[in-house]
Amino acid sequence: MTRALCPLVVAVCLTVVMPWLSRLTVDPGMTDLGFPRSPESIHALIATHAEQYALDPALLQAVIKVESNYNPEAISSKGAIGLMQLMPLTARAFHVLDPFDPDDNIRGGAALLRRLLDRFGGDLSLALAAYHAGERRVSQAIGMASLPETRLYVERVLRHYEHFVVDDTLSAVRAGTSYRQRHPVSPLHVSE
Repeated sequence: MTRALCPLVVAVCLTVVMPWLSRLTVDPGMTDLGFPRSPESIHALIATHAEQYALDPALLQAVIKVESNYNPEAISSKGAIGLMQLMPLTARAFHVLDPFDPDDNIRGGAALLRRLLDRFGGDLSLALAAYHAGERRVSQAIGMASLPETRLYVERVLRHYEHFVVDDTLSAVRAGTSYRQRHPVSPLHVSE
């Protein structure tokens, strides 16, 4: 029971201790917390960090859609926090000071995803599985058949990724060219 409650306790502590300064308001009627709330500003952050970590912005958008549905204050039952649902230890490892801050959270999530892609030789399915279930569990598993929940997660992210690639909603954010125009051969590949 202690093991199950530990991530939740850590998430609550992070919620209470870390971001309280950024959320402090004098007037309780004030609702602007200083976080980018509009989809346009989140898309701008996605585009910035996708470029910084050589990722397709549509991939980051798909992960955020599945992980938190664009809710920067999301907390999972296992203690994952923010847009990209970073676990507290992962957030700390990637120097995320406030996992509820969209900029900090997306940067940390993008860095993690880039590291996983590099670790798994660019195999997008394995990288996404490791993002969901953890690098060690995926490395130890014999295929994703032994991780059915993770397999469903990967399928959902890939479905959204395909939709966002076709939709190309982030092309307006870019300075004239899309990721796919600058990188005609994507460094990512998907295994079946």
